[in-house]
Amino acid sequence: MALRAPLGRALDAPPRTEATTDTPSGDAGIAAPAAAPGTLAPPATLAAFLSRAAEIVGAEHVSPPDDVDDYLDAYALGDPRAHLPGGAVRPAEVGEVQELVRAANEFGVALWPVGRGKNLGYGGSAPRQSGTVVLDLGRMNRVLEVDDETAYAIVEPGVSFFDLYEELRSRESRLWASVPDLGWGSVVGNALERGYGYTAHGDHQQFICGLEVVLPTGELIRTGMGAMPNSEAWPLYRGGFGPGFEGLFLQSNLGIVTKMGIWLMPRPERFAACRVAIDRESSLPALVDAMRELGLEGMIDGVVNAANAVGVAAGSSSRERWYDGDGVVPDEVVDTIASDLGIGRWNVKFAVYGSDTMLDLKLTRIEEVLAGIPGARLTAHRYDGTASAAEVEPFDHFAAGIPGMLLAGGVRWRADRPTGAHIGLCPVSPLTGRHVVEAGRIMRTHIEAAGFDYIGGWLGTGRHAVNVLMIFFDAADAEESERVKRAFGELVPLLADAGFGEYRAHLDFMDAVASRFDFNDSSLLHFTRTLKQAVDPRGILAPGKQGVWPL
Repeated sequence: MALRAPLGRALDAPPRTEATTDTPSGDAGIAAPAAAPGTLAPPATLAAFLSRAAEIVGAEHVSPPDDVDDYLDAYALGDPRAHLPGGAVRPAEVGEVQELVRAANEFGVALWPVGRGKNLGYGGSAPRQSGTVVLDLGRMNRVLEVDDETAYAIVEPGVSFFDLYEELRSRESRLWASVPDLGWGSVVGNALERGYGYTAHGDHQQFICGLEVVLPTGELIRTGMGAMPNSEAWPLYRGGFGPGFEGLFLQSNLGIVTKMGIWLMPRPERFAACRVAIDRESSLPALVDAMRELGLEGMIDGVVNAANAVGVAAGSSSRERWYDGDGVVPDEVVDTIASDLGIGRWNVKFAVYGSDTMLDLKLTRIEEVLAGIPGARLTAHRYDGTASAAEVEPFDHFAAGIPGMLLAGGVRWRADRPTGAHIGLCPVSPLTGRHVVEAGRIMRTHIEAAGFDYIGGWLGTGRHAVNVLMIFFDAADAEESERVKRAFGELVPLLADAGFGEYRAHLDFMDAVASRFDFNDSSLLHFTRTLKQAVDPRGILAPGKQGVWPL
């Protein structure tokens, strides 16, 4: 398969066919151009495009190549300029996005769209390929519609979870939005990257309904019922007429989402923020299985979030509070951490909603199931659905759709200074005790051998688990960063060989992860690249995202 030269080079330049450094040599058939550190678009071409962009959005909303520090990967595994933007442009409305895309086609300059650029641990705002211009949609930050009757909102990509929460409050709406651990990110971006929150609507991708998309040619489409101009069912019925396409724009470089419908949750009469702790590692399989069954029965509403003791500690303090020695935190210190914080070796949080009668029934059933796990401890804090943020314990805000930044300090676990950083490794498995334990065993064994603490957890939705390994490191320490990069790169094939594939990936590993989805000679990736060629013949939109390169 011939590969086009990286955009930013002349469009008639000969194709580049060498494999990336992070793609296994055995996958030469789907190898992609490497993102070479320091490689920029031809200066004259880039300058001409940015000049046109200034005419479209205003010069104050254009950043030249020498003013892109805000768009570098703050948690880079090595030199942050390895993914160096060729500049940045900041449109304020969809017509400007269309004009910028058309100009990018004219000049042969690639664009990398971001909502709020808070995809930290996966690359932040930085592009996969150096020389790509960041299309920063942060100025498109309007909540366009909230419908209390049928429970949805329509938002632009620059709307943060804080923004949506405040908008709902200002309207005195009866609706709640699901929120992730950090509220500063984009509602649209999080859903498109298949992110999670913790209300009954916690699996965010499942609640997308209705997208407006600028295609890589500059054409504007709306999915589903939105293709009918006078339909009021666009944010209510995904199907439309004919094939459904919303899934094409998740983790995708096939279009730029400029509006998104999102289903919201009606405020419950009452809710309970619940936590379960276990003190024995040997009880973890039973806990996982219990959470699955309770989810399938409808006793637990939404996503279960689990973390080991070190993971909980990392969200609240620095490592030196308990251990400042060499190597990983010893087992006996983990016991001290659990004792100091009043937590277990493993801890899960989840929520239940309804009337007090419904909560009684659900919590009684949850207690019955947990009784079969020796030492399992359940706590449940009940609140009225109208409770304000001040009336809900900060650590229970997750259950009420109240955004916050409580876990932002986790990056200081290993490096209690501004250069603290993290990267996330998140393989998917069935939500069964044996699978979750095996995925955790592989990750723990390997990351501890590399000298890093096992900060593990999992998200459960009833049938599948996203197994989470958070690797905290000092981005200013070149040796430590290199060890993280090496360990992460080794874990991807180790987990894939065991049947555990990543659900998202850092820029440096997108090709490596994509190459492991290789059923029938990587037919799915070939198909995706065929679609890419059809809708983006000039190859201008997010080259290399999720391992999808122009042909």
